[in-house]
Amino acid sequence: MITTVDDNRSFTRMDVDCGVRFKMDGSSDLMYGTVHNLSAQGVSFATNEPLPQDAELFIEVNSGGGSIPPLMANAQVLRCTEAANGEFEVACKMQISA
Repeated sequence: MITTVDDNRSFTRMDVDCGVRFKMDGSSDLMYGTVHNLSAQGVSFATNEPLPQDAELFIEVNSGGGSIPPLMANAQVLRCTEAANGEFEVACKMQISA
């Protein structure tokens, strides 16, 4: 489903439910989460670890099927807030890798 919101976004967000794996710039430790929504310039996901604002990440979003290649992007954390379930909701702006 495409979410429509009356705001200043340039691109529409799509609600998705798929895995994401990512690592912070300069680290080789992979972390995992679940994507909630995605647009051409941003991504929102839940993870078990808090991430600092402005952290640089490399993310890989896998569709779960073999027919669509994974989305790979550099991302910057805009905000990270703790949710009621103990997970952390992370919002990032991203630049898709070629």
